[in-house]
Amino acid sequence: MKIIWTIILLFTFNIGFSCTCEILEGIDKEQFNEYDLIATGKILSVDFGEFTQKIEVGIHRIFKGKVKKMTIILSSSSQSGMCGIFPKVGEKWLIYANGQNNEFSTDLCTRTQNITRANDKAKKIIKRDLNFLKQNSTRNKI
Repeated sequence: MKIIWTIILLFTFNIGFSCTCEILEGIDKEQFNEYDLIATGKILSVDFGEFTQKIEVGIHRIFKGKVKKMTIILSSSSQSGMCGIFPKVGEKWLIYANGQNNEFSTDLCTRTQNITRANDKAKKIIKRDLNFLKQNSTRNKI
């Protein structure tokens, strides 16, 4: 087990310590189909682990996907260099995630955005995405 972690750490060290993601343009049907869950929600709690954080999200609206209840557990890296998201309790987020059974994962390289703290550029992207999602939603408002 120690050998596996050493290899992972060496590989991470060699590729650098910063998250690098492709710049995403407006969402389209191809990108829409890449995710198991697309929803808006409010952050209820954040539990930081050494490598992963568990984020409890109260769902406001589902555009795509299935959940069993109105809260989900969202996993993301707790390391900024590994593209983790860093939400705060009470913030509203637009979530693009993969997973099932109310346990999903996301990172900065998805389209996941903080609605509460969005700058002007991010607000335009979020607004454009929400318009697309409303028109192409496979779910109704909860």
